[in-house]
Amino acid sequence: MKQHLVRCLYAAAGVLALPAVACAQSQAYTNTTVNVRAGPAPDYPVVTQLPGGVPLSVMGCISNYQWCDVAAPNLRGWVYAGSLSYPYQGANVPVMNYGMVIGLPIVTFSIGAYWGDYYRGRPWYGQQSRWAHHPPPPPPRPGAGRPPGHDGGRPPGGRPPGHDGGRPPGGPP
Repeated sequence: MKQHLVRCLYAAAGVLALPAVACAQSQAYTNTTVNVRAGPAPDYPVVTQLPGGVPLSVMGCISNYQWCDVAAPNLRGWVYAGSLSYPYQGANVPVMNYGMVIGLPIVTFSIGAYWGDYYRGRPWYGQQSRWAHHPPPPPPRPGAGRPPGHDGGRPPGGRPPGHDGGRPPGGPP
């Protein structure tokens, strides 16, 4: 995370540097077939479905790191964080457990603004009222964002069980 912040500070200091929003994005990969949804819950409409191994920019996650706002060319939506892996210190780690450790920002979801920016013209766009009063996400789980036994910065001891997918295409096995 410190290296990421240093890169962002250098980028912000340069006149011709990338915009600061680029520092809020992180590259993750789908570790299975995923539904990209129009909001951070399984009952929001499906925007599209993606196979495993697809790279996505993570714009941020809700406070419990269970759902993340993702982007790809011509795509914006929400993915269940248990279906996302992130390359971190030589391993592919689950975003749901390592979101805080890898420095993913916490974001909020406002249906009117979000849908207005990304989903005009979709068949379900006019049904915003169906989801407008969606209950807020549950509070963070105890220890959310800190994997069990995390020692504050050392790389995880190998690939987490059940998370062997999600590696970048063409990457090492």
